Amino acid sequence: MNDYEDKNIATIIACRLKSTRLPRKALLKIGDLTSVEYCIKNTLRFNNVKTTVLATSTINEDAELANYIYSPEVNFFQGEPEDVMQRYVDVVNKFNIDVFVRVTADMPFVSDEILQVLLKSHFDTKADYTIGIKAAIGTNLEIISSEALRKAKSFFPNADYSEYMSFYFTNNPSHFKLNRIELPPNLVREYRLTLDYEEDLILFNIIDEHLTKNNIEPTLGNLFHFLDANPEIAKINQSLIVKYKDDKTLIDTLNRVTKIPV
Repeated sequence: MNDYEDKNIATIIACRLKSTRLPRKALLKIGDLTSVEYCIKNTLRFNNVKTTVLATSTINEDAELANYIYSPEVNFFQGEPEDVMQRYVDVVNKFNIDVFVRVTADMPFVSDEILQVLLKSHFDTKADYTIGIKAAIGTNLEIISSEALRKAKSFFPNADYSEYMSFYFTNNPSHFKLNRIELPPNLVREYRLTLDYEEDLILFNIIDEHLTKNNIEPTLGNLFHFLDANPEIAKINQSLIVKYKDDKTLIDTLNRVTKIPV
């Protein structure tokens, strides 16, 4: 028995249909599934997770996502459109969640391998916030305690930038116990596995075709094995930027507005 068997650990997947770079990307197909269903399918492989929630907004357009929850195991929730942190607070309160895995629907290749490393460390260290280091873009996960989320929200009645929720924790180390984990080398790569551009979608369909055609289990290890062996395929989307890493103006803004006042 582990230390968290009695906890209600949840996966909360944030998803909206608005997207400036790749419109309605959550409904674009990777193989036979929409990208949001592909993401959900992989989250349902997570061990030690009791509750899964697809959390979108109350805007009419986003109601369509109720048709793409993949499995009746998944709860559909509509909440605050822009204040994502408030949406998460409402989810953890409604479902009595103790700790949650934060996922966004543009991460189709999330893996249980990374989750188990982070989850064990989160509870071993009694952390508020846990994240891996050097994970491939789109494969990293965040583990957040619900009490820490409520505390963070209490400082930011209007968390206008909480689409970038991690900054509200990582910029406030005196308020939260932060836990950054060095991932095992087999789970670390420099690949880009998040869905923002057409090139990402092309790559993901090539990956899915390989896994499906060869009846290969969609583990991160198997995915990396394929990309390691086919560097020309891995390069399809390598030149694309990651907004929260490459946009200096945005980063400066986030660092300013997410710090709890002294």
